[in-house]
Amino acid sequence: MTQCAIFCNVIDNFGDIGVCWRLARQLADEYDWQVSLFVDDLDSFAVLAPALNTQKERQQLEQITLYHWHTHSRFEQPFDVVIEGFGCRLSDALIAQMQAQTSAGRPVLWLNLEYLSAEDWAMDYHGMTSIHPATGLKQTFWFPSISARSGGLLREKNLICQRDQFQQDAQQQLAFWTNLNLPDALHFSRKISLFSYRDMPVADLLTALERDHQSTLLLVPYSQSIPAIEAWLGQTLQIGDRVQRQNLSIVVLPFLPHMQFDQLLWSCDLNFVRGEDSCVRAHWAGKPFIWHIYPQDEQAHLVKLQAWMDQMANQTTDRTLAQTQPIEGWQTVMLAWNAAIPSTPALWQQSMVQLPDYQQQMAQWTNFLLQQSSLAERLHDYFLSQQISH
Repeated sequence: MTQCAIFCNVIDNFGDIGVCWRLARQLADEYDWQVSLFVDDLDSFAVLAPALNTQKERQQLEQITLYHWHTHSRFEQPFDVVIEGFGCRLSDALIAQMQAQTSAGRPVLWLNLEYLSAEDWAMDYHGMTSIHPATGLKQTFWFPSISARSGGLLREKNLICQRDQFQQDAQQQLAFWTNLNLPDALHFSRKISLFSYRDMPVADLLTALERDHQSTLLLVPYSQSIPAIEAWLGQTLQIGDRVQRQNLSIVVLPFLPHMQFDQLLWSCDLNFVRGEDSCVRAHWAGKPFIWHIYPQDEQAHLVKLQAWMDQMANQTTDRTLAQTQPIEGWQTVMLAWNAAIPSTPALWQQSMVQLPDYQQQMAQWTNFLLQQSSLAERLHDYFLSQQISH
């Protein structure tokens, strides 16, 4: 059985641990790997995995062996694959153990799992290696992305089947909404989820939805989105609150575990997502979405955003006027949400009118991505190829 260690340093949000937790479970569930997950911040992790005991140094969580990772941690056993999540940097002691294991005849596949990027340079660097100067160990850089040339995107084998069953089963949907204390959710003309960082033009969006002739249920998992909504409402919000403003009903949800969050995305007509993990999940929902990309210095994130939007446009339009107008409108609101261009209520009103066109574009894009293998599958196949070469 393949022994795999995944290391995650939780920085300031949940995308890094979200990705590592999903990857760990998929490798265990679908490829029968024995996975150990080393996490430095168990309190943050517990938000995604409520069954986790934050006081334990070592525990079983589903099929995964979970360790509270300290810089002085050492391997308790040899590992065939070691994955550094997002350049979290292993200690010299751990690298020395990997060197000793390799010298003893059991080489380690050492991967650096990078951040999601659609830029051409990321495709060029995917799969490239670097030699550790002190030990001679080889480290391979793994770039997740939307191209067949990349490391792929996380997608469980049964995910789309689960999504389709859920979206076709009214009883499953009613049970989901009832569990959130929203049994009337299906009566709204439009349902929108909102999960973002700070500093987004939410006031313009809310003003547009408030004035819209269709009723909107806005579902907001409790996160960094809340202060801006509070400022617009002129009142504080807590989990479970429900506030009505003309045709807009705002509901504050708890921070949802992975499966419930997926179901939320599947249930809504439009999803606002942030960072990497929820962006990828929004792809598989097959619904229109607006991505709040993680802000970087010198506006570097806008270059990444444009590269991703360009890739989508290239795959979903034939460049006729009828085809390009919806994608251009979608890109406009995407840039406005990320503060690259001015935002106005009129802009968001127009985006609501164009939602059916966005839906068609997203269905094409999702189908294009589904023709590709997943990140876990590519990683598994790469490991096997390395085993054969040795």
